[in-house]
Amino acid sequence: MKKLLPPIVFLSLFHTPIALADHDSKLDHLISLSLEDLVKLETTIATASKHTTTQAPAVVTLITADDIKATGATNLVDVLEGVPGMHIRTSQFGYRPLVEFRGARATQTLLMINGASMKDLMWGFGIFWKGLPASMIERVEIIRGPGSALFGADAAAGVINIITKTAGTIKQSEAGIRLGSFNTQTAWVQHGDKWAGFDIGLTAELSRTDGHKPLIKADAQTAQDQAFSTNVSLAPGRAQYGWRNEDIRFSIAKNNWRLLSDYMRRSDLGIGLTGAGVLDDVTRGSDSRYNLGLFYHNDNISKDWDMDAELRYQHLNYSSGQGFQERPPGYTDASGLYPQGQINHMKSAERQISFETSGLYTGIEDHSLRMGIGFSWQDLYYVAQRVNSGTGPDGNPLPAGGPIVDLSDTGFAFAPEKMRRIHYVFAQDIWKLADNWELTAGVRHDRYSDFGSTLNPRLALVWQTTSQLTSKLMYGRAFRDPSYQELFAITSRSLPNPNLDPERSSTLDLSFSYAASNTLQLNMNLYSFRQTDIIRAIDVGLAKNQFQNSGDHNINGIELEARWQASDDLNLSANYTRRSQDNDFRIFQEPDQDAYIRADWGFQAGWNWDLQANWIGKRPRPSSDSRSPVDAYLLADTTLRYAGSKRWELAASIRNLFDTDAREYTGRSIPNDLPLPGRNYYVEMRYKF
Repeated sequence: MKKLLPPIVFLSLFHTPIALADHDSKLDHLISLSLEDLVKLETTIATASKHTTTQAPAVVTLITADDIKATGATNLVDVLEGVPGMHIRTSQFGYRPLVEFRGARATQTLLMINGASMKDLMWGFGIFWKGLPASMIERVEIIRGPGSALFGADAAAGVINIITKTAGTIKQSEAGIRLGSFNTQTAWVQHGDKWAGFDIGLTAELSRTDGHKPLIKADAQTAQDQAFSTNVSLAPGRAQYGWRNEDIRFSIAKNNWRLLSDYMRRSDLGIGLTGAGVLDDVTRGSDSRYNLGLFYHNDNISKDWDMDAELRYQHLNYSSGQGFQERPPGYTDASGLYPQGQINHMKSAERQISFETSGLYTGIEDHSLRMGIGFSWQDLYYVAQRVNSGTGPDGNPLPAGGPIVDLSDTGFAFAPEKMRRIHYVFAQDIWKLADNWELTAGVRHDRYSDFGSTLNPRLALVWQTTSQLTSKLMYGRAFRDPSYQELFAITSRSLPNPNLDPERSSTLDLSFSYAASNTLQLNMNLYSFRQTDIIRAIDVGLAKNQFQNSGDHNINGIELEARWQASDDLNLSANYTRRSQDNDFRIFQEPDQDAYIRADWGFQAGWNWDLQANWIGKRPRPSSDSRSPVDAYLLADTTLRYAGSKRWELAASIRNLFDTDAREYTGRSIPNDLPLPGRNYYVEMRYKF
């Protein structure tokens, strides 16, 4: 790896995301769009109005479905690591991918599907979140930087909007299967058609995997055994990370109306390690999510006006199955012996209804003014918990070794059954100051029923400096709303704090995009990201913690990107990110440096070879952990794809090509850190009809 690092750093001065030709392309290979076409691709995430990626008033990355396919990615999280400033950190609990931007926590990232936030009231992206199947994705739009002025909560460090394949965008029906390492099996289908004047679309994917089962030589229970002269730890042992997935989406559209419905379910999900870092081979969790959305768009509702409106319903359901085994059978602590171990059965369900309408007015010369209002009703209506340790339903400590008791409908369950209401209003003006100057100014006001109000403005000045150079200066404020767990939860170790304020942040970006030629694009982004009122657990005595607003955090960084279209058949790209931050609140799982390189070669008609590598730098540990920093690692993937036939398409992929021993820091409870998957393979076949 040390030999490979210098060329990686050299190549990392060049990158922009590759976007492949769509299905109507006349090209007979899978090579990307020309660079000239690439920069003309339009995005709406930065303003809710169409802009090219270089002229958008934000630092924007656009990833297309064909781009995802060329890399061999099978899930959303496989492609996000290549985005500058982004790191996908894997949690020990359920091998859950945490999307982190620019050195900030995953809670500072807003993840949306078709414009709807995937956040729930308790767990962020979801306690069992596993990403999204790549077969569902039409494109991914990404903002690196604040987005609360448009999207509200959590859009502090970055925004990701996944746009799925829906009615009118599915150009060709397709079925596919994939087989791979870890007993992974996947089948999917997509179909688009017209029926009685309606466009209809259907996508579905079913999959299962045993997971890579990393060997955990010692866990948190190992140290407990040493302290109490017991021998109950399951370590050394393998973490069970298998799961099953179902994802079904239907859409229908006609004229100005669209209806989207989807169902996602994960089941038989092994969490591997508890949040405390103890091996758990019992838990088989599950969750489900239903979404229904009705959308209206009219770009000519009257002279100088267009209108958008949407009504959404979402339902989520979580279950720990047989219960989290927080500690194994025979666990002993100062309170006594637990023959069954410490068991924690948890279930919850919530529903959300939201409505938003906005209008775009262009009747003032050189101005595009968008104004909108919205409402969201969020209800955590069902919470159930059964435990045999901690606080009982009467508020007293449960005896060691006692039976499992029910905390449901008491004040001591893991969360209260509560409802939240949000009202918001926003406005944005895109002002063409001169032929080469454009100013975007926006503001959004959110009012929450449980903690108050927040106001978040943004400003972006875009200057077409020359025919080849675009310069941007951007400022924005953002916030993260406190979760129900932080506001209200009462446990044996925590106290509620209904007086919490939201976390706040402000970001200043300076961005340059330079078209050195028709085949070479260079980008540089400088940013300063400041967080205030950070929410963290504070020791308030009597072995109790309480979430409080405490402290500030500063992160400064540079992101270098470029893409070179070396020939009609060869594209090269890379990026390099470096950041610095104060140590008081830094995320110790985040590297200060990372780099990415990629090559796509269409060496014959119908053939494409993709090679990519991610380099993640060393990660320091907190001062309380005396071990040396977590080693840097380089993960390389390669995919060979053949699409010469009009109907058949074949691919083979190798992930972690060099079988690198890569590990993620998860805390002191796992002395050897969490191993990532070694070399693994898959083959797939697609049939178009």
